This record gives sequence, structure tokens and C-alpha cells, in this order.
Amino acid sequence: MIEIEKLSNGIRVIFEKLPAKNIISIGVFVKAGSNYENEDNKGISHFIEHMTFKGTKSKSAKNIAIISDQIGGMLNAYTGKDMTCFYIKTTSDNLGVALELISDMLLQSKFDDLMIENEKKVVMEEIAMYEDSPEDYVHDRLEAEMWKGNPLSFPILGSLETVSSYSYDTIVSYMKEFYVSCNTVISVSGSFDKEVILDMLENYFSDYPQGECHKANNGGLAVFRPVNIFKAKKIEQAYLSMAFKGALHDSDERYPFAVLSGALGQSMSSRLFQIVREEKALVYNIGSSNEFYQAGGILNIYAGCNPSRFDEMMECIKDIIYDICSNNLDTEEITRARDQIKTGMLLGMETTDSRMMSNGRNLLLRGRPITREEAIKKTEKVTAEDILDIVNKYISWDNKAVSVLRPNKPRKKIQ
Repeated sequence: MIEIEKLSNGIRVIFEKLPAKNIISIGVFVKAGSNYENEDNKGISHFIEHMTFKGTKSKSAKNIAIISDQIGGMLNAYTGKDMTCFYIKTTSDNLGVALELISDMLLQSKFDDLMIENEKKVVMEEIAMYEDSPEDYVHDRLEAEMWKGNPLSFPILGSLETVSSYSYDTIVSYMKEFYVSCNTVISVSGSFDKEVILDMLENYFSDYPQGECHKANNGGLAVFRPVNIFKAKKIEQAYLSMAFKGALHDSDERYPFAVLSGALGQSMSSRLFQIVREEKALVYNIGSSNEFYQAGGILNIYAGCNPSRFDEMMECIKDIIYDICSNNLDTEEITRARDQIKTGMLLGMETTDSRMMSNGRNLLLRGRPITREEAIKKTEKVTAEDILDIVNKYISWDNKAVSVLRPNKPRKKIQ
């Protein structure tokens, strides 16, 4: 059973007890991500996530790592476009140590000038690593152009220019604006005594600041822009990232989109895999996915192939999209995709950390938890008519965004 409480400072806490003997997962979710940034500070949410691990007023970075290891903890964090999450998984008897550690990182981080300068170098290396990854690079270029003019276009890591400009004041100013109680959710899942945890949270998070909540991008929705981007780098393969306008994070259209993407390219029985890879042998890697954000969404198709077969691959993808737009998915495809999604939900929600993540994310971004049972029921109710509605509304070969990364030299033939 899921329960929601509120701390005296306004932080919402969501609990779900599970039959996981002596295991607990805790996450702190903050509405702070690239969709809240601007041209001058883009990447700051991700940088702050890094800096919270670099030392507090009472602990060095090494101390943080040692304490986490001593309790067998899985301590980590991640930054997305709509939020940042800090989380730990450990045994229930180590609850106090885990809460003290994660609260200390969020409330007492030093943000030492030397540490800031050192971490800039680390993040710059991370940016360089992503730019060396063709799959990431081609998709980042797509997002930058199709959502140009909106923070959704910003890379989560920021840029070399913005990262190099960060200072103590940049960090503190951003945290004062977004790291406030009404922008924060704590999610707890596993084996616990709720009243004991509430008392501990009141104690460890008593200094968590209160303030005004800010909507992502001040409430502005991203405008999807059809674009054609072609870049060349020193690589061997050609890479594609293609997008059609999709659903928002809190829209029920996400369920027919999930089924559509499942049938299109998220399994070995999907059309893209069976036709483009298995039948035509045009690619090794191809698939589809959905991205649902507060300010926008897309249905994405990605692939990599021999440059000499790129045009043939695009024609094949085009034929598949045209056929779906003209004839919809068939009943067997819809049933298979629904069953796959349902099974994935059941398998993916069996651990304390997966439940903690789902509950925290949904309460923060959608305003309420979405139970596994509700999500499965809505998926099972998706009909051919629902698929046709979103296809007619969103999917058109003439209204797509395309990003292509090609080799800057012709590929040599194998003798």
C-alpha cells in the first residue's frame, strides 16, 4: 500500500511497504534539471549533483564513499531534463546512517573552490566522452535543433563554456531557487516502520529550505520543429536519430504511444527489427523509444548502418511509417506489444529501488503516484482506435526531425 505524508517544512514523503526482508531504498527527488536552466547556466543541475559527492562540512568525498561502503549501500544520483534524484539502497538496520549521509550531502555540502575547479575538469571530460559517442552525439544534435528556443534543447551536461563559468555563487543561487521543500519529494520503499522514518526525516531534513515552487521552463511548452541535420565526423558507421512529436509526461496519450513504440521498434518481433534488420539486413542496431517530458515529448527512431546502405535504410523506415499511417497496426501487433509492456512492468517493479524510483518520480512530476496496477490497466485498454488517433495526430513522414551523423571519409571496402 502506498501512503503519502508531509514533513513540517513541506517536503512530501511517499511510502510503500514491500515484502523485502530488511531491505530499504530511499530517494530524494528535486525538480531541478536542464529544463529549468538558461543559456548561461545550462548543465548546472548535473554539476550540482556531482558536487554533492565531493565533501560536506563534516565529511570528505572519501568519507562519503567509506560510509556508503560500510553499510553495503548503493549510493548514487542522476540528473534528467525534469529532475535530479539522489538515492541509496541498504539494509533497514542502517536506515539512520543512510538518512544522515544523504541529508548531509544535500544540506551541508562545502562547494569548496578547489573542488569546483577539479570537478569542472571531470565534467568536461564527460562532455568529451559523450561527443565521442556517435549514438549520443547524433541525438543531442537532434534535441538541440528540434526544440531550439526552449530549455528542452539543452544537453543535460551543459557545454564546455557554461561548465567553465560555474562558481560557488552559481551553485548556491540555483540551489536557493530550486532546492526547496515544495520542489522536493522523498520516496521510501521496502521494509520499515513509517513512524520511525518520519521522525528521522523530520530530524535530518529540518533545515531543508522552504521557498516558492518554479514550473519547468516557467510553464512554456516546447515547440516541435521539423529539421534535417547532417554532420560528419571521423567514424566508420552512419547514425540516425529521428523524431516525431509525442506526448507530454502527464498525458494519458503516453499509453498508446508506449504500445505504438513497442510494436514499431522495442523488441525482436517489432517491425523495425524484423524488416530493416532481419529481412533486409540493412543494420545491426535499430529501435524506437518514447521520451515524455513536462514541456514536450517525442517518438524516437534510432539506427546505425554502413553509410553505403543509409539511403536504402531510410526508404525502408519510410515504408514502415507510411504503412502504419495508412493501415495502422494489426491486432496481433497491438496485443503482443501490450503483453510485452505488461510483463516488463511486472518484472521491473519487483525491487525496492524500482518501486522507490517510480513512486518518487510520479509524485514529483505528475502530482500523484501511478501504481503498477493502474499503469497495466491503462495499457491493457489501449485499442487500435487509440493508436490510430495518435498516429493521425502526431505521426507524418513530412513532419519529422532528422539528425544524421556520417563518416567524413568514404568507408573503405573490405577486400
